[in-house]
Amino acid sequence: MPIGRWFSTIVAILLATLAVCGSVAAQGGGGNSYAITGIDVDVNATDAVKAREQGIQEAKRRASRMLVDRLVAAEDRGRVPPLDDARLDGMVRGVEFVRERSAPNRYIATLNVVFAADMAKSWLADSGVKVVETVARPALLIPLWKSKAGVEPLDDRNAWREAWRTLDTAGSAVPVTVIRADPVDQNLLTSEQAYVGDVAALSRLNERYRAPTIIVAIVEGDKDSGALSVGGIRYDTQTGARSEIAKVPVESAGQLAEAAKKVHARVNDEWRSIAVVRRDSQDAIDVVVPIRALGDWVQVRQRLGGVPAVKSVVVRSLESDRAELHLEYYGTADELQRTLAQAGLRLDKEADQWRLQPR
Repeated sequence: MPIGRWFSTIVAILLATLAVCGSVAAQGGGGNSYAITGIDVDVNATDAVKAREQGIQEAKRRASRMLVDRLVAAEDRGRVPPLDDARLDGMVRGVEFVRERSAPNRYIATLNVVFAADMAKSWLADSGVKVVETVARPALLIPLWKSKAGVEPLDDRNAWREAWRTLDTAGSAVPVTVIRADPVDQNLLTSEQAYVGDVAALSRLNERYRAPTIIVAIVEGDKDSGALSVGGIRYDTQTGARSEIAKVPVESAGQLAEAAKKVHARVNDEWRSIAVVRRDSQDAIDVVVPIRALGDWVQVRQRLGGVPAVKSVVVRSLESDRAELHLEYYGTADELQRTLAQAGLRLDKEADQWRLQPR
């Protein structure tokens, strides 16, 4: 068989596989933009029934504010008027009770609130603001502490682990789940393997959690005194990409809770730059992907599958040195270029032809 036909046959098989993987990746990182999860309430009232009613209503109000933070650009949030309870109740499609506990005059619970998308959009449209959907991407968080004696065990109950365990990330673009660090986890991964970034061990662990992102958050320094540094590594389990979280100094262990907030905020903002989807407009373009090696095509296809603003990808042709794609996307071409750049892809135009390639 001529080498050109052999290459095309192999790539065609890869194309079919990657198309499926790309679809799964896009769906897996998605989630429901109109579901607000993990809302904690603690309400006192004259009796348990009233406390429960007030607690549920408080969860709905907080969820509506978190929904605005998720769907409305920061500069427009002040234009959204408060909701009256009647309209709020009409917008809520359901309430899920994750945990709840009642006392004679008290109600303590963790609730999930799901809004009806069409009614929420109508409310925001009435306010004159554009809806900007941020597709959440959950992350598995592995907190590590490295001292002079080495990397502490996964189940070490230190201030860094506690800082992440108590950090509320439920309404963010990157909600985190802290590793359980139980015997099952410890059999799959050691703290040393997590520290050095043993991809095989991290993959074994993630078979349990199924997270699209793994964050290994590392604090280094003496546990009892002195200055510390905080940084880490982020792994995209769907594309294989690895990126460093730059180290920052921390004066003492008493500031680790604030450091965890800052690390999460940085990760959250970086993902939001990719995950924001402006569904009020959409367009399509034809692009050429230059292929110098098979890895070029693999990178492009995987990274496209992780960009929520890309609605669909159709392969028009695939040769040994190039692929021609038809992309449907949300937003404008300028927004698409910026979003793809954050995903490690460069989209530029030469003459009348758009070119897409890894950065």
